[in-house]
Amino acid sequence: MAQLPNLEERTLLRSFERALGFAPDKVALADRDASSTYAQAFQRSLSLAGGLARLGCRPGSPAGLMLDNSLDFVHAWLGMGLSGTVEVPVNTAYKGDFLAHILRDSGVETLLAEAHYLDRVEAIADQVPSLKNVVVRGAFDGKSPAGLSLVAWGEVEGSAPAAPVRRDPGDLFAYMYTSGTTGLSKGVLIPEAQAYTYASREDQDLPTYQDRILVALPIFHLAGQWYGVYQSLIHRASCVVEPGFSPSGYWDVVRSQGITVTVMLGAMAEMLQQQPSSPDDLDNPLRLAVMAPLASDFAAFEHRFGLKVAAVYGMSEIGAVMNGPPGAVVGGEAGFARDGYELRLVGADGNDVPDGEVGELWVRPMVPHTVMAGYHNLPEATAAATRGGWIHTGDAFRRDAEGRYFFTDRMKDALRRRGENVSSFEVEKVVNSHPSVLESAVVGVPSELGEDEIKAVIVLRAGFEADPVGITEHLIERLPYFMVPRFIAFVPALPKTPTQKVQKNLLRSQDAADEIWDREAAGIILKRSGRTDRREGAT
Repeated sequence: MAQLPNLEERTLLRSFERALGFAPDKVALADRDASSTYAQAFQRSLSLAGGLARLGCRPGSPAGLMLDNSLDFVHAWLGMGLSGTVEVPVNTAYKGDFLAHILRDSGVETLLAEAHYLDRVEAIADQVPSLKNVVVRGAFDGKSPAGLSLVAWGEVEGSAPAAPVRRDPGDLFAYMYTSGTTGLSKGVLIPEAQAYTYASREDQDLPTYQDRILVALPIFHLAGQWYGVYQSLIHRASCVVEPGFSPSGYWDVVRSQGITVTVMLGAMAEMLQQQPSSPDDLDNPLRLAVMAPLASDFAAFEHRFGLKVAAVYGMSEIGAVMNGPPGAVVGGEAGFARDGYELRLVGADGNDVPDGEVGELWVRPMVPHTVMAGYHNLPEATAAATRGGWIHTGDAFRRDAEGRYFFTDRMKDALRRRGENVSSFEVEKVVNSHPSVLESAVVGVPSELGEDEIKAVIVLRAGFEADPVGITEHLIERLPYFMVPRFIAFVPALPKTPTQKVQKNLLRSQDAADEIWDREAAGIILKRSGRTDRREGAT
């Protein structure tokens, strides 16, 4: 198994130079309509960068990307990275204040956007004084709103190529904005070497240059962009870009494109498992699915589709600090600590917790520029998150004796009931295992006895009716008594940020649903000594 290269080699330009020296005519990128060899991708990316330079994009300046998955998107961000422009990817679900905040906070002067997002940009343009140019992908009427210059994509992509800029590993590569579950999104300042280190699996056996990597996750997100596209470049593999994820069409793409490696969310695996079984489930070339978090029954997923699963954990601020080899995965794990990072699990007293106990994950890089440089324009938030050289992640983990890490919860979402610590993440997994439940969120609400009572907010699958008693019986059979929610609320949908993170702060109010069922008021009392059932007619 190889190791990551020396720090000075961890830049986008050096990655491209190695790929061009290895196989310039190999297919680097493909989608449903077109493909690019490594030589073509390099040329097209720099041509786009040349066009952007005419609009004022320059080394060190930020430019926004509000684009759907496509080779154009890939060439655009590669061109920015190769020419030194700092990319600011924008979630394509953003609108209104979410969109205005990111464009205003980053200070972008140029935004690359799909034509069908123009109305959203125009609606908030007066709130973003820095924004001057919008490069439009797709047909538009050519009318520019006051203060904005609209430029057709074709006017940019056919430009004379920009000269690649040789950059240092610590130079700024991207602003990656957080999800903003409890407040405004923060711009994470990403150095070149952090993006490279996140993307690389050179410390694992797969992928290799022979692989074809599928990207069905959004490229505006670091998992799709870096752990998919950039990883393919680093390993000199071929990358296939899909518009999005389709459970019903997924395996057709895998077979027709010869896909051997992919990265997916655990929820994607769950949806694929829910598809009807087929005689050709095993007839596919996929051999590795890197998954975060792991699906609830990843072993069944491996067996049904004839592949191996590997775990990974990372976040914008720290990069990918855990991974592991496929084939030896333990349920619920996030992987082992990667070389180059020092990890601690720290209790409320500031001391490291022993194996098996839960603590907050702190991360310290052993190689410079492999974690964030801070939060953009937020020195106080940067200081709060990076104390004594350690980044405090806010994520709770436990570690086993073999060194595997297991995510248990966000620290702010952890609960304490009757003297017992409760992981909302673990309770949600069991709630979601009920056949009627599409998804759920578990939060703490004030108890008359102090500490927390547990509330489960549930979205039902189509065709199912609310049955709080039946769901509670399901949970009683599978959870310790102190983890069974007292309150159950049914809602049409969970409140989420545009990046699909559940806004649990909005669910903690007892007014977050029209009706809340109280297990104890219904006569189902659970205690350490046993169950008391006071329901009428119960036995």
